[in-house]
Amino acid sequence: MGGNEKRALVAVLITMLLITAYSYFFLPKTYNNENRNTASENSSQVKTNRQAVSLESKSSTVTDDNPVKIDTDYYKIAISTANGSIKRLILKKYKVDKKPVNLIESSGKYKNLETVFRSRDVEDVEKTTTYIPNKKQYSLSGENATFTLILKKSKNGITIEKTYKFVNNKYDIATNIQVYRNGKPVNEEFSIYAGPNLGDLKKGKYSHLGAVALVDNKKIKKDNKIKPDSNIDWVALESKYFCFALLPDAKKHIVAGYNEIDDASYIYANISTPSHLTIYAGPKSKEIIDSVNPKLDKIIRFGMFGFIGKPLLKVLNVLYAYLGNYGLAIILLTFFIRLLFYPLSFKSFKSMKSMSKLQPKLKELQVKYKGKPDQLNKATMELYKKHKVNPFGGCLPVVIQIPVFLGFYNVLLNAIELRGAPFALWIVDLSAKDPYYILPIIMGITMFLQQKLTPTSMDPKQAKIMMFLPLIFTFMFLNFPSGLVLYWATNNILTIIQQVFIDSKIIESKEKHV
Repeated sequence: MGGNEKRALVAVLITMLLITAYSYFFLPKTYNNENRNTASENSSQVKTNRQAVSLESKSSTVTDDNPVKIDTDYYKIAISTANGSIKRLILKKYKVDKKPVNLIESSGKYKNLETVFRSRDVEDVEKTTTYIPNKKQYSLSGENATFTLILKKSKNGITIEKTYKFVNNKYDIATNIQVYRNGKPVNEEFSIYAGPNLGDLKKGKYSHLGAVALVDNKKIKKDNKIKPDSNIDWVALESKYFCFALLPDAKKHIVAGYNEIDDASYIYANISTPSHLTIYAGPKSKEIIDSVNPKLDKIIRFGMFGFIGKPLLKVLNVLYAYLGNYGLAIILLTFFIRLLFYPLSFKSFKSMKSMSKLQPKLKELQVKYKGKPDQLNKATMELYKKHKVNPFGGCLPVVIQIPVFLGFYNVLLNAIELRGAPFALWIVDLSAKDPYYILPIIMGITMFLQQKLTPTSMDPKQAKIMMFLPLIFTFMFLNFPSGLVLYWATNNILTIIQQVFIDSKIIESKEKHV
């Protein structure tokens, strides 16, 4: 294979890699609306224990002018006395557009955590009577760290009891629903809904907003791909940074699914009383979620190299604990990654420099054996062997580092830890774009300098085309999170320092002693 053919092959491989990465990480996912369940489809289907109960019973005759209000250090929640649903759930520690995040949207066919019973007489009690709470208002604090809200309603010998257990400084809520007939507990089937959508949060360009479920503890399914399945570990509504999840008892599964009703997303779980269900309503933070349910950890997704990204996030959080600044933590972790891969980076730089020095001799061979590809290939390989140069030595070390790069890249793109985290001066939110585009410009300049300093075996025409790459990347990164741009710019600066002040000096020193 001649020099031009090798370059063409490398160019094709790089292009394929870029296209694949772009498609996987950047392009928003689309779904086929034709496969989604609609309200009309649900009402016409035969009801089974694997479908959401959707009874066309008369509307509720009770109003809810005075909901129960619970206040914790993490959130404020209002619970309806009409049907026991959550009317509002305000996260105190997170804001969107300078307002606290509200995870609950109050409009829609079903209310959040509304229950629909299969038995018509039980459903009639649910629709026509009001819950009586054991407390109308409660504030949790250090001294009063837990509180169990008990809601009861009765009619015609049927009693429905719903309980919510709140724990201060936790985002999970334990729930239980029980039905009694003439004072005796009975098993009653019902569906519990979450939705519509996830509060007033909007879909991000590089994130999913909608329904998601974990099946068989390993496979994430989204939106219309979620079907009633006996091995669903949890089902949730998610945005880039938050989620509202329904979780069964440990080591159990739920029959659950997804509905699209009037352009709104709902999730549901089919359960029978007595039911024990955990609700998680909060940030997609690994540290917080792990303490609730390790299986829910899978809702935090950092792409195909997430198994690398999650440990890197742990290290980033450790560095933040010492430095108190995520921007500085990103810079330091980037330095550690460069240090870890220094032997490979040095080998790559050395190989590229050796290849660059051989270019005059390679051109001589191309002229000498013009029109004789077999002889050119043989002579080229002999030249490489003579000078102990591996033509792919500059590429392979870089390829090995790609999984780590992509893993960290996705952490910086999606980690809630960076949401609202300031760095310095004008960078007040590492999850948002640079308002003045200074960081992307610095990144583009450093990328250009790095490219000029890196030895190359490309011909002048190819080299000129590659010079446009920094400009393209600068425009691509204008609207990327500042934390991601900071990482890329830092990596470029460290590469320049490494090549100019370390690698070049080492190679020159070795050449002098040969």
